[in-house]
Amino acid sequence: MTLPKVAALFFAPTGQYVEARLAELTAELIERRIQVDWWADRDLRDSLDPLPIDRYWDWSEMKIEYGGRLLAAQKIGITTGDGAVQGAMMMSSEPVPSVLAAAASALFVELLFTAPRNRPALRRDGKPFFVGVGTELLTCAAAISRDGGCDGRLVLDGSPEFVSWYEKRGLQKLKSKPMVFEGVAYTPMELPPAAAKRLLKGWK
Repeated sequence: MTLPKVAALFFAPTGQYVEARLAELTAELIERRIQVDWWADRDLRDSLDPLPIDRYWDWSEMKIEYGGRLLAAQKIGITTGDGAVQGAMMMSSEPVPSVLAAAASALFVELLFTAPRNRPALRRDGKPFFVGVGTELLTCAAAISRDGGCDGRLVLDGSPEFVSWYEKRGLQKLKSKPMVFEGVAYTPMELPPAAAKRLLKGWK
């Protein structure tokens, strides 16, 4: 799949859709638009309690470990016209085994996050800002999987508060053992081809 791709995000303050672009994140974008801008936004509350899990992540150092080895991966962001990165994710560029279908392959998605300014719980006003960031990123991942010969299949570990969000977008819980990190159990999930096709409806 060729990036960038034009997408649309709902801008809640005006009730309008705005153009956004999906593209691989460069070191410069990560350093300036994520490491600095995400957490320096004046619309965020002064005290972030509980502290967001990604507050002190260094996106430039993030890697995907799967089955005891590091996977080749890419970092993708979605940016608006002002150059702000509204969300980001990391996904493997090499396949992993599908759990739902024997002999099939999938791509692994990790760290799918919307920018702090788009999380109502972190905002001073408690209101939505850019909406649809996660869905656009997930759809982009499905498109990359489809174009890479994996039929849109994706696998990921869903955090407890977002399992239902993923299910609404077609991912299925797997019977695999949960991945536990820092005391939190993450649910293994997979997006099958039929659900990927629905997610990709209208995607060019």
